Amino acid sequence: MKILFISIFTFITFSVFAQNQSQDINTQNIEALLNEYTIQNSPGIAISVTKDRNVIYKKNKGYSNLENMISITDSTKFIVGSISKQFTAFSILLLEEEGKLSIDDPITKYLPELKTLPYKVTIKHFLNHTSGFRDNTDLNSLKGRTDLDLTSQAEMVDLLLRQKALNFIPGSRFQYCNSGYVLLAEIVKRLSGMTFAEFTRKRIFEPLNMKESLFLDDPSLVVKNKALSYIKQNDDYYYIPFNRSIVGSTGLYTTVNNLSLWANNFNDITIGSKRIFEKMQTKSRLNNGEIIPYALGQELKVYKGLDVIFHGGGDAGFRSYLLRVPKHNLNIVVSGNFESFNPLNISYGLLDIFLSNHIKESILKAQPNYANKDLKKFEGNYQVFPGLYITILAEQDTLYFKSYGSNVKLRLPVLRENEFKFSARAHSKFVFMKNSLNWHFSDFHYPAKKVTLKPPKYADIDLKEFKGVYTSDEVETSYEIIIKDNKLIATHNFNKDIELKPIAKDIFITDSSYIGRVEFTRNTKENIDGCKISGQNSYDVLFSRSE
Repeated sequence: MKILFISIFTFITFSVFAQNQSQDINTQNIEALLNEYTIQNSPGIAISVTKDRNVIYKKNKGYSNLENMISITDSTKFIVGSISKQFTAFSILLLEEEGKLSIDDPITKYLPELKTLPYKVTIKHFLNHTSGFRDNTDLNSLKGRTDLDLTSQAEMVDLLLRQKALNFIPGSRFQYCNSGYVLLAEIVKRLSGMTFAEFTRKRIFEPLNMKESLFLDDPSLVVKNKALSYIKQNDDYYYIPFNRSIVGSTGLYTTVNNLSLWANNFNDITIGSKRIFEKMQTKSRLNNGEIIPYALGQELKVYKGLDVIFHGGGDAGFRSYLLRVPKHNLNIVVSGNFESFNPLNISYGLLDIFLSNHIKESILKAQPNYANKDLKKFEGNYQVFPGLYITILAEQDTLYFKSYGSNVKLRLPVLRENEFKFSARAHSKFVFMKNSLNWHFSDFHYPAKKVTLKPPKYADIDLKEFKGVYTSDEVETSYEIIIKDNKLIATHNFNKDIELKPIAKDIFITDSSYIGRVEFTRNTKENIDGCKISGQNSYDVLFSRSE
């Protein structure tokens, strides 16, 4: 008996020692990870890691308000941007479970204002970003509105309900679109008889005890313990005002602890049902049968042998990330309030630390030794968005990236065959296929096709043909095209002047994201009668010309 007692004592002592040693190692590794962000008298970050509903790590660093030097605490509320979409998807699925809708219903059943759209769009198309709907960010910018303006949910919904065309046939491709989630929030409002903020408070936040969470649909409402967002320029921080009150696609103010409560509900269900969460975690399928990694309000992938579910969020200077590993019931929430903060590094770094015994490092093949002649096949100009072209160059056995027309180039180190690192952004790379590429930019990926560009010269264009005022009923705004210094300039009452650069006959590009390409149209007499303006995610918005 005495020997057994000694053995048990020895085992317990060793276990406690090993556990403490493990915790010390974890702490050291985490501190090394966080040292990437030197936070002193600056904005900061908040972190919460839970496992089996228990908090196993949390950390607050920096200030939520620099003017008054208010520290980030457990009660600090951040805008978590597109993480909001999970709550919108869940709200829609709650209504479906109650028999009030089906996600396969056409949106016109609930939004009859969109009956003039050329194709059938379903609620599910909105949920998995395959609707082809024009993005509200581009449309709002085209209208001359910014984050500084008091843009309400009602104003944004009205703008979206005026749209008469789509970027592509619904279900034919994936294109991330905030508009769909704004309109999903409107559907929740119309079917429930409550504002989206009220619905989520009563149906989600209160049952989950998320007392410090709210969707802000009234910019005048005082939000206690609210963080402010910042951008650093040189050695100074500047406040980034945020006056939009758009909900559905964004608009959620919450703490990292409250987001952990939400994440826990996926594994240990308090509200909702197994059926709802299965739908939210099932990858989507395009019309051609192709599976895409986006599900409903969240994305899935395999990371070092682990199945993970995630979504990031960014608005103004706020950056957030919610990462879940269902098999191990591990949830990681990270939020920050400065523009240069990239939460992916910390999120996946913490996953590496806390699940180190379950990670399977992939065996990388030897990096190919590309000679210049081998790299030539990747060379060329690629169109990423309408009007946005990038150039890939091969020089001295090295591949380079540059913006079209720029002389500044960035070296692309080899990762593996046909893959090259885009070192200007963490977790980013180029993957080349035949006459195309996929630009993986953090958690996003943008397909681009190789194109041949033969832009005309300004001297060969009759600029007077293009002068005039161009008006869009869909966006309710006008631009005037003028000639200045022998160049075409688009002027607007609110937006800055934008130079139009010729790229093809009657087609011009710009350095703006919301007016990336301007394609002028002609009538039967070959006179210019209008134009189609395309931004990164809003294509061919029609403008009619008046003299």
